[in-house]
Amino acid sequence: MGQQQLLLLLVGVILIGLAIVIVVKLFDVNALESNRDAVYIDTLSLVANAQHYYQLPRMLSGGGGSFVGYTLPEELVQNENGTYTVSNVTESSVTITGVGNEQDPEGRSYQVTTIATPNSVQSSTSVLQ
Repeated sequence: MGQQQLLLLLVGVILIGLAIVIVVKLFDVNALESNRDAVYIDTLSLVANAQHYYQLPRMLSGGGGSFVGYTLPEELVQNENGTYTVSNVTESSVTITGVGNEQDPEGRSYQVTTIATPNSVQSSTSVLQ
């Protein structure tokens, strides 16, 4: 009877250990996915800011029908979700890229690239190596 109880105890400890490992892994995956979603939402918010700049007349410090001259407001370059940059600024489009702060165990994080025109938005997500 003593050996059977020790065997059951050992099996129980192993099962509890496996459950803990699985829960930790799921938490890491969920945190990374949540960060990706937050960076995506942030880039969409920044696109709205860029489109507002495009529509604002030059005399009100806007683009007057052009994205040329648009820069990210300093307070929006970095937040708890990630870091954001502007590139490929032309009269008719601007690209905003966000890199998430959360990393997976291999040190990779998500990058969200959003291209805005006056009337449309196109986003893509990739994993940085």
